[in-house]
Amino acid sequence: MKTLQAELPDKLYEQIKILVDAGWFLDEKSVLTEALRRFLETHKPELMEKFIKEDIEWGLRGKD
Repeated sequence: MKTLQAELPDKLYEQIKILVDAGWFLDEKSVLTEALRRFLETHKPELMEKFIKEDIEWGLRGKD
């Protein structure tokens, strides 16, 4: 498992704390893990298309 360190805007952190305090999540880590999982699931096609386009451009132009 990897560890990431990030700075969050105060308002965003306050919303995370509200979810934890209300009992929806065990801790802040769970909120962030679930949010990232959902983001990656919903953006997977866009991410794959972006990576494929970058690979094609690299292949056409060569190394930068």
